[in-house]
Amino acid sequence: MRRIYYLAAALFLLGFLALPIDHAVSANFVEPGDLAWKIEGDLRTLFLLSEAFAHGTGVLVIVIAMAVLDRRHRNLFYVPLLTALGGGMMANILKVSLLARIRPHAFDFTKSNWESFYAALPLFNSAAWPHLGQHDYQGCPSAHSATAAALAVALTSIYPHGRWLFVGLSLLAGFQRVLVGAHFPSDVIWGWSVGTAFAAVILDHNRLIRWTNAWVRRVRRVWGVTKSAEK
Repeated sequence: MRRIYYLAAALFLLGFLALPIDHAVSANFVEPGDLAWKIEGDLRTLFLLSEAFAHGTGVLVIVIAMAVLDRRHRNLFYVPLLTALGGGMMANILKVSLLARIRPHAFDFTKSNWESFYAALPLFNSAAWPHLGQHDYQGCPSAHSATAAALAVALTSIYPHGRWLFVGLSLLAGFQRVLVGAHFPSDVIWGWSVGTAFAAVILDHNRLIRWTNAWVRRVRRVWGVTKSAEK
């Protein structure tokens, strides 16, 4: 998992490097510009469908397919499920607790890129309170990208031979968020960083498996005591 930690750190830094291109790239798809019109037909459909790899419903379908088709790893279905959903949840927590940013489709591109960041520590900043819970003001980081990255790491831990497929799907899902004007490029990259870091933490040294097994044993112990008391 050391490489995954390094990857998360590299993505975090890459997000800052992407800030200078945020305005130009996202404006192209929102307005739209020349590049936007070239992404049409089957290519656009491919990007749009890739959202399934970054959405809770899509994650659930993937996990069900894994449980049905791979009997050897069927008992590990919860690993990609909890990892992916947890990564997305972590990104959502950061949206309302760290830095608030307007989504491209709701942003006025006559303003500078820096004005898309409208409040720091939104939960404790009264200027941000009117917009808490509003979808258009929850742009950074991308929860979809975090979900996709966490899912890719979790699936790679089970199916290492498919790592490039999972990475590719995560990249497609991230580009889809830019294509539809839901996020700036830096939001997507930081989302990948959050999802990757979250997955590394809970999967390192089989932490998730050990925590889950301990929880199951505890439930069984309580259930056994309850059944004995009933008898």
